[in-house]
Amino acid sequence: MKKTQLLALSALFTSLFTQAASHHKLVFINQYDANQDWSLSLAEFDKARESRFNVTDENNDGFVDESEYVFEYKNRMDNQLTKDRQGQIKQTIIRFNALDKNENARIDLAEYQGSGERTFTYFDTNKDGVISESDPAPKRRAKKTEKTLTATQKREAQIKKLPRAKRVLTMPTTHSFKGLLTKYDANDDKTITPEEIAIVRQKIWDLADENNDGWISEQEYLYEFEDRMDMQIAKTRKSAVKQTYVRFGILDKDKNGKMTLAEYQASGHRSFNRFDTDNDKLVTLGEAMPKSYSKKKDKKKVKKQDVANNTSY
Repeated sequence: MKKTQLLALSALFTSLFTQAASHHKLVFINQYDANQDWSLSLAEFDKARESRFNVTDENNDGFVDESEYVFEYKNRMDNQLTKDRQGQIKQTIIRFNALDKNENARIDLAEYQGSGERTFTYFDTNKDGVISESDPAPKRRAKKTEKTLTATQKREAQIKKLPRAKRVLTMPTTHSFKGLLTKYDANDDKTITPEEIAIVRQKIWDLADENNDGWISEQEYLYEFEDRMDMQIAKTRKSAVKQTYVRFGILDKDKNGKMTLAEYQASGHRSFNRFDTDNDKLVTLGEAMPKSYSKKKDKKKVKKQDVANNTSY
């Protein structure tokens, strides 16, 4: 196993636990919870994992080889990417309608640039004429505190996050300073001016306005986004498949090119035990989340465990 591969994967899965651990737990329970009661017992988990192992073992020889393992993952990933793509298209149409301020079913340049101007105003919190690290984070709309929710309401609120938690496809966003820099900081000086935003958006506008009539229709807006989205899907798929080969190598403990059910289940048990924080052989939405690994102290543990324990795959 190459050190660089382990480092890259450990960073990926550390992020999964530290940034969206509750979402990862949602997916973990959902994919093995046969009776859909959002309570996953170890016996239920083992049965579901064994069933997946048997489905993956296409030649029924009692082992899962590398090609079978990767093929099964590709199928599940492609199904999810198809759903993600459909969801992104729906959101794109919503964005088009939000930009079409005069509701004439097309966007003019002023409407399109106006969105960029509003973005600049929102992030330039110190009002110094540029967006930079010195700008305090924008105040976001206050959310309803969970203290006002009953246990049932909390669980329902968690379950509603499942579709988002399952997403494989993530598109670059301008909802953060880092995302803004990626899209608009043309001279790489770590600051963004209104002019930089206007120039980039003009270029996108010119690409989207395919018939050069000075307007962007819903179809043109969608086509431009689909081009970028399909490139992101290809990039996501390539990276994920590459990681799947690495995972197989980690799970194949005896390095014989075949994974036994015992090896497969051992990986699953490590994930189950991590989420079973009260050690009662039951993973529920209500129990405490596992502690995130510290960056230095448990670095080796992250490398060896989180990569192999990613039972979403």
